[in-house]
Amino acid sequence: MKASAFTFKGGLTVHQPSVSKRMAFTLIELLVVIATLAVLAAMLLPALAGTQSQSKVTACTARFRQWAVSANLYANDNRGWLPSFNPVGGGEYARDVGTNMLNALYAYGMNVPDWFCPMRPNQWDAANQWVQQNAPLPSILNINLLTSYFSRNFPLEFELNDNYWVPRSQSGTSFPVDFSGRPQTIWPIWLKNQPTLPTSAIYGWPQRLHDIAASQVPFVSDSAGSAQFGGLNSPYPASSYVTNIAPNTAHFVNGTLIGVNLAFADGHVEGHDPSQMRAVYASSLTGPFWFY
Repeated sequence: MKASAFTFKGGLTVHQPSVSKRMAFTLIELLVVIATLAVLAAMLLPALAGTQSQSKVTACTARFRQWAVSANLYANDNRGWLPSFNPVGGGEYARDVGTNMLNALYAYGMNVPDWFCPMRPNQWDAANQWVQQNAPLPSILNINLLTSYFSRNFPLEFELNDNYWVPRSQSGTSFPVDFSGRPQTIWPIWLKNQPTLPTSAIYGWPQRLHDIAASQVPFVSDSAGSAQFGGLNSPYPASSYVTNIAPNTAHFVNGTLIGVNLAFADGHVEGHDPSQMRAVYASSLTGPFWFY
């Protein structure tokens, strides 16, 4: 430590030590800082991811409000009947509808983004990739391109990104199957074994604005299915278990199912978490199984 000297009048000299401050970190201190930042990041990242996911769920809720508005406007012009368009080709999946669906609802405010869930951005990316390869254009810019995309596999039907619950006909049979009013003895085993019944098993499916089912059973909900075929990627073969819902459907965050959104013909929108979700329809005895 260096000392500085001061001489006062009269010859008195005082020596005062000078203090030099150390400015550099030691290696240990630097490692402690890095470790602290890593711990803080590990604590904050899940919270940030949760915030981002919640904003996407909210955006999905907004698009289902548009679903409800458009369906109501359509029904008001069609004697109260909700949109129901029969597919001609393909299967009887919950997503299958007739080719008039998009144009009919576009007239009532359903635009291109309303057909895609923000929680499943892979569907939007796949649609744009298809357009780039077939149009070619950078993205789906209008309802005509979306029409071509939804009918890409079956020219006489659309494959939606959502589960649509208003009954329609395929090859002379109505689907989704209505089990309401039927004895439980003839209900499918997967429906009878559920801890609580889905509302559609009690009220049936909504068909008109003033049906009892209109406020109890959704007319549309987020895609949620279980199978290892038909575009679904469940961990195990098709089943009615909520734990086996395909991760490329519903709302998943970091591989964990958090639920789905639903729109009702009376205009309200709600969410179902996994504890509320039930298998409500099966395309065949071997699936896929569809949930809301």
